[in-house]
Amino acid sequence: MEKSEFDNEWNKSNPKKEHQEILDLISDYLSNHYDQRFGQAIFNLRINEFVNKTDPAKEDYKIRDIHGDTDNKILERIKSQLEWFEKQKKRR
Repeated sequence: MEKSEFDNEWNKSNPKKEHQEILDLISDYLSNHYDQRFGQAIFNLRINEFVNKTDPAKEDYKIRDIHGDTDNKILERIKSQLEWFEKQKKRR
């Protein structure tokens, strides 16, 4: 079997490793923040977030539509937020 054939078959059998990574990150976060509800965790990890985060008076101060986001974009937001949390801990 050629490497490309193997890679193709591997990708078919494991198409959603990003799903598992997202679930693992959420699970770890909730384990460390057991006092938070699931909805809070989703928001705190930036899976859902406001389009305009600064001015509630503006029309675009609403939750962004994430239906078009790729799993990788969601992973980027989660990881970025977790990094920001860590930086904030170090500043204390």
